Amino acid sequence: MTAWLERLYEKIWRRIGGRPRTEIIRDEQKKSPLVFLLIFLGLGFMAGKIAGKYWWQILIGFLLGTLCGHFWW
Repeated sequence: MTAWLERLYEKIWRRIGGRPRTEIIRDEQKKSPLVFLLIFLGLGFMAGKIAGKYWWQILIGFLLGTLCGHFWW
């Protein structure tokens, strides 16, 4: 099972240029930052609409996730 997943990952890796996805996304974001700003703004509005009156709990969850991601990176 793991050999199959390794081959699949290697095939995807070669297809996207042999670089990590994060580097590719970072390069795209530097080329067109406004597009990414609008995407995340839209996602924020959608999260706010879905959350309704409990928006502050989602905001605290994002804050805790950001802190954990920075401290334990």
